[in-house]
Amino acid sequence: MTQPSSSLVNRRNWVLGAGAAGMSALLARSAAAAPAAAPAGAALLSDPGLAPPWSPVLRRMCRGTPSNIQGPFYLDLDLLRRDITEGKPGLALTLVYQVVRVADCSPIPGAVVDVWHNDALGSYSGFASQGTAGQTWLRGIQIADSHGLVLFDTIYPGWYPGRTTHVHVKVMPTMTTELTTQFYFEDFISNAVYLQLPPYDQKGPNPTSNDQDAFYTPETKMPWMRDPNGPLHLFAGLRIGIH
Repeated sequence: MTQPSSSLVNRRNWVLGAGAAGMSALLARSAAAAPAAAPAGAALLSDPGLAPPWSPVLRRMCRGTPSNIQGPFYLDLDLLRRDITEGKPGLALTLVYQVVRVADCSPIPGAVVDVWHNDALGSYSGFASQGTAGQTWLRGIQIADSHGLVLFDTIYPGWYPGRTTHVHVKVMPTMTTELTTQFYFEDFISNAVYLQLPPYDQKGPNPTSNDQDAFYTPETKMPWMRDPNGPLHLFAGLRIGIH
């Protein structure tokens, strides 16, 4: 756990001071925004052998979440929103996180959760080196509700050389603490996505598995489940344990 940046502290103050009416309007707009649709005709995961066990994505016990590197593509933005897709194509994915205290598994309402990840072809928004200067897709923050929960509607991340498939997460549970970490997916799910769905199939499977990634931590591999209703849509998430 580290000390948060002054900008993140200011962001938390801004969000918590927005007022009930303003927050309600923001949340209503987020809830009304539809996540990115799955590509038409996708047959991914139709084989019952690939079906996950029907258990909540937050099934793991409360334990401390290990920190990890921030990486080079973090941007300090005030993008309070649930839908972070901005129209980027890909497999619809909802990330579900619950911020809790390890000591008693109690939720931490008001925790700021900042998420960012690459697109279906492995690029991050907002960087000239990626050809995406000025863009903000696949980035956003949410404020934990009374149950410590946050949800982000996004797309399944792509990959780039040397790294396994991952999502970056920064959590500010209090005004004086900050946790930066990364969350991961099952290799076989990632490679099924990359083999079978456009635009991921332009690159094919990720040559770097979880175990080959120098930063991978098995404690932060996310349980997942498929939405049984409607188009193909995955849910993945974890409890984020704060000491």
